[in-house]
Order: sequence, then structure tokens, then C-alpha cells
Amino acid sequence: MNQKTSPRYMKRTFTGVVAAFGIGFVVIVVCNTVWAVVQGFPILDLWGDDSLWQILLISLPFLALAAGGVVARLPWIAGLCLTAAFWGFWLFQITRPFKGGGADIGLALLMMFSPVPILAVCVIAARISAKRQTGEKPDGS
Repeated sequence: MNQKTSPRYMKRTFTGVVAAFGIGFVVIVVCNTVWAVVQGFPILDLWGDDSLWQILLISLPFLALAAGGVVARLPWIAGLCLTAAFWGFWLFQITRPFKGGGADIGLALLMMFSPVPILAVCVIAARISAKRQTGEKPDGS
């Protein structure tokens, strides 16, 4: 049986996909709640189509881990830490008064492309975890 169609792989992948969307949902709930409290908005007013796209954006690196069948903790923890760092920075930026005029385009671009470095770190962490399991030294010897 092909590894990609085995019941064990399918179960791990399904669990990973659920975890990926769960991570995205929790991050957006926290960010929307903090922003609403700081700005004095009703919490449910911040939920819209943008929130669904943000959840998908946050979930992308974790969906890649799930599709790859990665079960090691290190890549998931590394991804969580970087996700918290990026979105914590975003939350910090949006809750303080903006000195410029208009939207902060640099911040928007940073957040739009944040899954790329997060995924890169997750892949590196997955390689390190795989080498640890096989007993190889990280330098390849």
C-alpha cells in the first residue's frame, strides 16, 4: 500500500488539517478580541470575510506540515512560535496610534507573506527532527 493512501497517513493528515485550522481560528479570535477591547468595538463586529482569509493565511504553513505527514513536535512548535511573533507584532502595531496617513502597506505585505518564512523554519525544524530520529548528526556525518 502506498504510504500516502495508508489509513495511518490519512488519519495523521486529517488531524493535522484540523489542528492547522484550529490554530488559525484561535489566533484570529485572540487578535480580534484584543483589538475590539482596545478600540472599544463590539467583538462580533470585527468578524467578516477578512477573518476567514486571515484564518486560511495563518493555517497555510501548518497545512503544509499536515500534507507532509509531519508528526514531530519541533516543526509545529517552531511554527506556533513564529506565528505568535508575527501576529503579536501585528497586534502591537494596530493597537497603537498610527502616525502616518492611510494604511500601513509595509505591515500588510509583511503579514501577507509571513507564511513563507514560517514554513521555511518549519521545514528546517522537520529536517532536524528527522535527523534526530535516525541518529544522524545535523552536519550530515
